[in-house]
Amino acid sequence: MISTPPAPSFTGIEREPCDPSPTELGRRIKMLRIAAGLTLKDLEERGGISATHVSEIERGKASPTIGALARIAHALGVRPAVLVESHVLPEVTVTRAAERAGNCIQWGAATLEAVTAPVQDAGLGGHLITLPIQREPALTHCHEGEEWATVLSGAAEIRIEKDPHVLREGDALHFKAHRSHSYTNLSSSSAVLLVVSRPRLAI
Repeated sequence: MISTPPAPSFTGIEREPCDPSPTELGRRIKMLRIAAGLTLKDLEERGGISATHVSEIERGKASPTIGALARIAHALGVRPAVLVESHVLPEVTVTRAAERAGNCIQWGAATLEAVTAPVQDAGLGGHLITLPIQREPALTHCHEGEEWATVLSGAAEIRIEKDPHVLREGDALHFKAHRSHSYTNLSSSSAVLLVVSRPRLAI
């Protein structure tokens, strides 16, 4: 069973808490939901709030009550304050190689390492994905948006639904990510890929 990454937190320069606009609140909820690998239906089952209503909130078409906000936060595994606190991120970030150490999560059998810190209103993000030595898919998922991957070392198969694509060092693949896709190592040692996704997966 593929495990989901922990829900990300918003980091940056904290300001005094204030009510975000419906659009910003919806964006935060959607980003957290996608980053946690949850569908609208998953949120409905976890939080007891209809998927239709959550969809309206994510699109900024509806404002949740305090009770609904608490249920959504519980379903996402975050404090309600995370959804409404005011934070400002920089417009430029530089991440040194030494600073990335330890900024990893285990997702399925794969290890994901964030390449950069997010900027304000980030729409995409890059990760180094290390695939262990095994012939079964190390990571299978799908999400809204798109994904781009290139192999830095080793060889890997990226299967998009039933279509396999074998990539060796330097090869790249770009695809719509709403289709189920998996990453499998074809090497005799760990394979490392640079993957850029939109929307950004925050870890």
